[in-house]
This record gives sequence, structure tokens and C-alpha cells, in this order.
Amino acid sequence: MLIEKMLEGAITLNHDGIILYCNSSFAGMVGIPLDKVIGSHLNQFVNGITFSGINKIISDGEFTDYKTEDSLICANGRVLPVLLSLTNLSLEDGTALSVICTDLTAQKEAQRKAADIDNQRRVIEQKDEFIGIASHELKTPLTSLKAYMQLITAYNKDKVPEQIKTFISKAEVSISKLQTLVNDLLDVSKIQAGKLHFSTSPVYVNKLVKACIENAAFMFPDHHIDFKSAGDYVINGNMERLEQVLMNMISNAVKYAPESKEILLAVDRVDANVKISVTDFGIGLSAEQQDKIFERFYRVDDKTFMASGLGMGLYIAREIMESHQGSMGVVSEINEGATFYILLPL
Repeated sequence: MLIEKMLEGAITLNHDGIILYCNSSFAGMVGIPLDKVIGSHLNQFVNGITFSGINKIISDGEFTDYKTEDSLICANGRVLPVLLSLTNLSLEDGTALSVICTDLTAQKEAQRKAADIDNQRRVIEQKDEFIGIASHELKTPLTSLKAYMQLITAYNKDKVPEQIKTFISKAEVSISKLQTLVNDLLDVSKIQAGKLHFSTSPVYVNKLVKACIENAAFMFPDHHIDFKSAGDYVINGNMERLEQVLMNMISNAVKYAPESKEILLAVDRVDANVKISVTDFGIGLSAEQQDKIFERFYRVDDKTFMASGLGMGLYIAREIMESHQGSMGVVSEINEGATFYILLPL
């Protein structure tokens, strides 16, 4: 019989709720031998509310199809979600009810996962919205605070004690770090909203690199950058954003190689692209770290040093590169340093 080959469970009930027939699929669902199921009462396998509804259909004798979601109570105590499809049957000795049971376990699990993903998406959206709002609110007072610090230094400059000047200088450095953090948060917010837009124009690569080296010399006076270029290439890009990417690469080289005072910066041509690479001689990155290093808010977990920042710089840098139709990558081994590089189309 076709009904015996069905994946769905099938039973036939009399008007008292006694199971007159059962296929092997239903017996497998509830985990009871087929011959033990036949002759059992339906309420052994479904809850009382469901049985009351089924009993009413039998009593009313309405020959209509009816479907409801419920659960089967299995022999091992498991509760199996099912769709019950009920149809009245007219037999020679009275009315009976045909019940088809469709296992909804996979469907319910898919729905649960979809709901979890939807909840996670809403949480991320709310977090991104908060980051955007908070960053905007922080940017203005930080700008004002830095301006006031500069005014204090400029006002009666000769009369300001040297110790006070030192305090003000340290405060300005801290404010600059906060401004960088806020700007990174704003960039992350723009990226998530798809609003990281910028204009492009011809950029001389060597000029770009030398400007970054000058900035790095001021920011990291204890480190020396050895620069080599295979040619004076011109690309189409946004100078400010490319400086942001390159400075991030240099600052990471300093961060992850605090004991090494030398950094290599090279410009080469690779096929139809210009390649800019920054190499340090620090702790290096594992294969797992390299897979995650460009993720948003990822920070390298290393017991040998305490990394600063929120793990946004490389994520933003890669997004900027992709907006330039370029790419960004890293080559590294543990204790052998790391080389971060970018490729930009010529």
C-alpha cells in the first residue's frame, strides 16, 4: 500500500479516539512498536486540548478537512512538533477520522535559526545606530576641547610654566587619540550604512608614501622607516583616505613590533597594480589571526603585550581599499614579523 511507504505518519481513529490503523512511519515517530500503537487511545500521544478538538470533529460528523500544528509525545519523552491533517472517513460501520502527521522538526529549527539571525541583525543595527549617534555627539566637544588647549598654550606663551606646557601637550595627545577613535567609529558607521563615499583624483604614490613617513617620524620617533620604490607610479584615488590606510599599516607595524626599531616600506609594480607593503620584525600572526585580522572589532589576543584600540583600523582600511577597486592582505609567520600590503590598479 502507498500509505505504508509514506514518510508521514498515518493513523485512523474511531469515534472514541481509539487507533484502528497505524503505518510504520507513525510508529517510528512515537517510538513504539506498530502492534502496540494499534488499539491505543490517541490521547496517549497528543495533549488533551488537541484530543478535545479531534473528538469534536468526530462527534459533529462534519466531512471537512482540518489542519493544526501540535506535538506528539514520544515514548522516550521527546516532544515532536507535527502538522496534523485530519479528514473524516465514512465507513460501513460508522464514521472514522484519518490523521496524517508531518514531522515539523526541520522546519521549526529553520524558523528558530531565522529568528535568531533576525534578532542578531536587529541588535547589530541598533549597535551601529548607537555608534553613529555617539560618535557625532563626541566629535564636536572634542574639537572644541582641543581648540581651547591650543588657545591656552598660545595665550601668554612666555608666562606659561614649562610643567603646565608639558601637561597641556600630553592632554593634546590624548585628545588626538580620542579624535582618531571617534573618526574610526564614524567610518565604521558609514561603512555599515553604505555611505563611505569620497572623491578621487590622480595620486602620486611616492608623494603619498613620503608624506606618511614624515607623519610617522613625528608620531613614532623611536622607529626608523626604510623606504624603497621601484618607480614613481600614479594611481586614481583619494589622497586623504589612502593616507589613512597607509598610516594604519605603519602604526600596526609599530604596535606589533615594539622592540624592533626598523620598518620596511616598499612600492612595487605587480602586473597592472601598484603594491605598497609595510614590513615589521615583531611577533607575527598565526594563520587563524590572519583570517580574522580584518574583521570589525577584532583584536589580536597575545599575552606578550597589551594591544590598544578597538580593532577597527584594519577593517576600515580594507573597506577603503575595496572602494578603490583594490585589495589588502597580510603575509606572516609567528615570531617572523608581518607584511601588510595593498594593491591598487594603475
